[in-house]
Parts: sequence; structure tokens; C-alpha cells
Amino acid sequence: MSSDPLEFIARDALSAGEARTIAAILAGSDPWLTLGYGADALARGLQLTHPDLTRYLAVRNGAIQGLVGVRYPWLRGAYIELFAVLPSAQGQGVGRAVLTFLERTYRGRTANLWLLVSGFNAGARAFYEKQGFRPVGLLTDLVIAGQDEVLMRKVIQTHSTAAPQTPSA
Repeated sequence: MSSDPLEFIARDALSAGEARTIAAILAGSDPWLTLGYGADALARGLQLTHPDLTRYLAVRNGAIQGLVGVRYPWLRGAYIELFAVLPSAQGQGVGRAVLTFLERTYRGRTANLWLLVSGFNAGARAFYEKQGFRPVGLLTDLVIAGQDEVLMRKVIQTHSTAAPQTPSA
């Protein structure tokens, strides 16, 4: 694990170059490979904007280590719709640091963090469970036929201490 700190940079969308580079890496690895996400589609998605979506780049020494996309508000919480640690940064504590950052960022605003993990992605599911996420539902055939997605939740504060959320338009 590197001793150099991670920096988290909030973005509405990635630049075309960043999106192409990251998409090419993701498209060649799971879960995106098994789910059939191609590099072009991923790159387009990384450049789209939405008022409820923020992307955070995890950067160390100027190099992107990971990317997370968070949709907020979502079901009394924040929904992590994309979570990716680049292969060159895996096993270095980046994923744990990203989740800690998200928990600090959204605590005080909401009570829950949500995410989906592919049923076949046992390593990712074990990682999320180790970080305090618990499975709450199974969505069959959501992305492609024959593959389930597991909805997971982490309670980050009680409802009595969470600020009320304003519904988005």
C-alpha cells in the first residue's frame, strides 16, 4: 500500500480522454466484461451529466487509481452506481479509502449507502460485506439474462440524525 495520500476530485462528467482511457480498462475486466459493457458505451456513459450524479476520481500522485459514480438522493440514501479500482491500484487500500471517503461525504446528509454487486462477483461482494454493507435484495436478470444483481445497503446513521432529503425534479 502506498503511503502517499489519495485525493478525491468531484466531477459531473469525465473528459473525453479520461473516459476513453478508463472505459477501455473497465471493458476488459469483470464485471463489465461478463455483463457485456463495451468500451464505447462505457466512455459515453462516463461523459454524461445528470443533476443527481457526481463522479469522484481517486487520484494518487496525479494518476487515477479509481472512479466512483454516486447518485444522490436515492432511496433515503446515496446510490453507488459505479465503483471501479483500476487493476494497477487493486490491493493497495484504494477501495476501502473510497468507501470511507463516501461515508464521510454523505454522513449528515443521508442515512444509507446503496450499491449493486453482480452475483457472480464473489470477491467484490465479500469486500463490500467486510466494509459493512449487507445484502437486502436480489434482482434477477437485471442487466443480462442469467445474471443476478445483489442490492446491498450500509446504514451510515440513524434516520433521526440524517438531514431530510429534498426530492429531485
